[in-house]
Amino acid sequence: MNRHANSFGQRPTTEGHSAKPSVDRCAITRGSAGTSFAIALFGICATFSASAQSTFEKLYYATGAAQMNLIELSNQNVLVASAWFPGVSVLDVNGEVISSGCYMGDSIRTMSSIQKKADNEFYFASGYRKDSCWTAQFGTVANVHPALGRMDSFGNISALWYYELSAGCLNMTIDLEITDANGLITWGRDQNFYALKADTAGALLWAKQFNPTGGFQFIRELPNGDLLAGMNLDTAGAAVARLDSDGNFIWCKSYIRPKGMIHDCLIESDSSFIVIGCTDSLDNTNIFDPPPPDYQPKLFMMKLDGNGEVQWCKGYDSAPNYWYVRGDSRIVQAQDGSYVVLANLGEVGVNLYYRPYLMKTDQNGDTVWTRSMGANGYRYFGRDVIAYSDGGYWFNGIAEGPLPGSWSGAPYIVKTDSLGHMPCAERYHAVEVTDLFPTDSSFTLTSIDGAVAYPAFANDTIFPPLTVYDACVVTMEVRPQQGRHFRVRPNPTAGRLTVEFSDPLMADSYYSVYDAMGRLL
Repeated sequence: MNRHANSFGQRPTTEGHSAKPSVDRCAITRGSAGTSFAIALFGICATFSASAQSTFEKLYYATGAAQMNLIELSNQNVLVASAWFPGVSVLDVNGEVISSGCYMGDSIRTMSSIQKKADNEFYFASGYRKDSCWTAQFGTVANVHPALGRMDSFGNISALWYYELSAGCLNMTIDLEITDANGLITWGRDQNFYALKADTAGALLWAKQFNPTGGFQFIRELPNGDLLAGMNLDTAGAAVARLDSDGNFIWCKSYIRPKGMIHDCLIESDSSFIVIGCTDSLDNTNIFDPPPPDYQPKLFMMKLDGNGEVQWCKGYDSAPNYWYVRGDSRIVQAQDGSYVVLANLGEVGVNLYYRPYLMKTDQNGDTVWTRSMGANGYRYFGRDVIAYSDGGYWFNGIAEGPLPGSWSGAPYIVKTDSLGHMPCAERYHAVEVTDLFPTDSSFTLTSIDGAVAYPAFANDTIFPPLTVYDACVVTMEVRPQQGRHFRVRPNPTAGRLTVEFSDPLMADSYYSVYDAMGRLL
């Protein structure tokens, strides 16, 4: 059992599990009036940080791209794939809108993803409606082709191309990867199992479609130019493959079968990858049908070497709020080399998202801290997370609840401090960490190759400025920050130290104890 206690600060609301901190190698003695305590320690030191970073929670009346990408710019402003209509916005360090640019969603659909090439050069993946096609489910519909485009940070589109694949109908995009060699890779998922690569001038380099039900979840470039791909397949569950730069498979392995799901990856080197996902999924996505009793998915974090061999795998049990598996989790690397994961908790007994979950782990997958957020009466879906240059984290998604006006859902952005603390509505959900032992199984995929590139067109449009709300005010969940006034003596220590609080209520705070090498004890 690995239940992490929060560091000194405001005590969060507990949901699901007890928030009592566990103490390792320490004996606690209460002082008079509950205002001080002493900790017996052996050759270790305690770190208590009183420094604070700016935090905020904002709601935006806007639409968003499928990935809702957050991209920090060189001036610390943040570009987000959200606007009144399909487009992008630039936010300042406090989440206020500096600029917003849109294009008409006529032939071109809302962006699925946007990525930065240079300070004012961005590429995006979308879909382009052209001609018609027939589907067994919907009959004759307007066909949607994969599309790639270039824009600046104001949302002005300077180039756009679409690609007619050799087979299929409604071949929508889901994400985008820009390679070091000026390549653009986009792909589909679920019933759109394809990937294609073009150069930054729109010329097609290769395109491949596959027959099994499933699709790519991510494709990332490795330092040597190879590609790492994550796939969710109906027969193989969570799978990972390594491809060369031309899209040819080097190896392809399934790990968590039959219904595991891959979500995201972090590339550390040519021979070291971290992948995350969930151990189980449901075919039935009807929110009114409760999950079966044996449905108990774990979030997993797995390290692979360059040949796809499992180095270690951790599972995270979030009962009773099991993970919302269809809500893709995301992983980024913190400034200290550890990992930060954004995942989604589900509502108890319902196949629906409920709370975003932010978790920091060390390089072995053991938790350093865990955080959650949510105002009463609201439901949240987490989408993207970035490690911000000041040491904190930005994450976003969609919030649903009693919002102003007639909106039932709106994009939100949360800025945390370096310990993941949020300005309001912070929650605590414990997770149980266990070792998992997945075995890999190799398999092969065959493709239908080819596509044709065509120029495409988009029209700029103008909408009124975005309306921005302070989420802490709107959700009626404002929790004033307590003054963090305390004294630690002696620190570092070889034996016993005392922590004195000027505020008696702070005596029941959470704390973290580190050894002299900075390891969390």
